[in-house]
Amino acid sequence: MIVDGLGRERFLREYWQRKPVLLKQALPGFIDPLSPEELAGLACERNVESRLVFTRGKKWDLRSGPFKTRDFTSLSARNWTLLVQAVDQWVPGVRELLRTVPFVPNWRVDDVMISYATPDGGVGPHFDYYDVFLVQGQGSRLWKTGQRCTAADELRTDSGLKLLKRFDTEHEFELHSGDVLYVPPGVAHWGISHDDSLCYSIGFRAPSLTDMLLGFSDELAAGLGPDLRFTDPKRSQPLQTGEITTADLQQARRLLQLALQDDAALARWFGSQMTQPRYPDLIETNNTRTTIRSRVSLHPASRLAWQQEGRQLRVFVDGEGELLPASGKLRKLLQQLAEGTSIGYREFTAPIALKQWCKLLLQRGSLQVNN
Repeated sequence: MIVDGLGRERFLREYWQRKPVLLKQALPGFIDPLSPEELAGLACERNVESRLVFTRGKKWDLRSGPFKTRDFTSLSARNWTLLVQAVDQWVPGVRELLRTVPFVPNWRVDDVMISYATPDGGVGPHFDYYDVFLVQGQGSRLWKTGQRCTAADELRTDSGLKLLKRFDTEHEFELHSGDVLYVPPGVAHWGISHDDSLCYSIGFRAPSLTDMLLGFSDELAAGLGPDLRFTDPKRSQPLQTGEITTADLQQARRLLQLALQDDAALARWFGSQMTQPRYPDLIETNNTRTTIRSRVSLHPASRLAWQQEGRQLRVFVDGEGELLPASGKLRKLLQQLAEGTSIGYREFTAPIALKQWCKLLLQRGSLQVNN
């Protein structure tokens, strides 16, 4: 695993969301699961998110895909970078990289983006709102890390990229094949390729408080009846007829806090929210036929998580929750699915409670058959 040389507990205690760290030869003997040509081929697909970034001195230019083959044959030998998002959806070997970060819940993992950069290529100084592990494949890159950033930091507006106007180098790291650099949220970083190189960015989901407030409030509002309203049975004579008093504000706050204290609603909403697929269009409904010898696995675009709820487990798949009888066997099967491992259809559906649920997941396309 990526941090085993350092120790998982030490990494989480000293570095996770605190400071960058270079993990030398975290993946010794690393072999790229695809070639630059195959990555360029993916960037030509209509439903794959891709970008080209060109570096010209201190200027960067952005082009968005999908691209055509001739777009690549006409490029120079240096000063450009190809970025392809969510390659783990398409290439099983890339998906295997997600197994290297089991010390973080997989519902927190977003995707694996791959960048292919030519000499002096890079996307410029920037920061992310999420954690990222930068896994170096072929070639080598210089990575600089800098100051802590927030939304208040000024960005350049001349490229279409969210690049920092100011970058203060604090550390420099040379990455070669098998090296991994961890960068916490908000830390400025800037990669510059020495040669033709591949970098695999394992990114994590980090919903903003704004998104959570809006999403959870919508969930709460949908379940509230019209009878719940602002009331003031202990109304006192106002000092001024137009005044909103401190007591009025406290009453409004109590009403809002009462709604927000619904822990069960929060649990259901959060489980649903964190298993929403990033690319739902890739999950197609089907009527796949299964036999007792079939093996099933979670669709690469699907997400799965679960919560303990009394003596049951509430299992979320692609935003939909289902209450199932809790058992050690069910937890083991769910863990295998979450890790991308295929399991026997007969073993999964042996408990009667799971049979209909499994069929429903197959029909939705969240489960796929691996015969």
